[in-house]
Amino acid sequence: MDHDEYKAYLKQQYSHEIRPLQSVNDVISAFQKKLDIAETELSESEAIFLKMTILNYINVHKNDPIKSNLDNLNFISYEVVRNEKSDHYYNHMGITSDNERILVIIESQLNAITSNCEELKVDMIIERGIDTSHVNQETSEFFAYLMLFDSHNENH
Repeated sequence: MDHDEYKAYLKQQYSHEIRPLQSVNDVISAFQKKLDIAETELSESEAIFLKMTILNYINVHKNDPIKSNLDNLNFISYEVVRNEKSDHYYNHMGITSDNERILVIIESQLNAITSNCEELKVDMIIERGIDTSHVNQETSEFFAYLMLFDSHNENH
């Protein structure tokens, strides 16, 4: 399948699943109905994940108008409590130790969300949705969003 065929396939297969853009706080609220998610402090080793996340966001946004506010970013970390609701994600990651946990980190100013669990991160980004301008203009962000559905279906 060439590039244009794949783009046509993505549009045909997943356009009906596109969600309008919502805030990361709304995404957390939606997932709190499915999973037990609680705000948490990070351990020293988990703080490394947060530091890498912050550096990544700063690098991505260094040329954006938001640059002047990068020092004011407020990252909030959440723990996905391990229980029957979250077993799917924990099993997918192969976590067997009680010392390891799934984290979700949000930053509302950037409307950014990430997780140390790739499958959960994809599910949350799908839930967050995409701005209609990307859909209408069929931007690369639009096709990247549609590709998440393809990835999501491979993992379920």
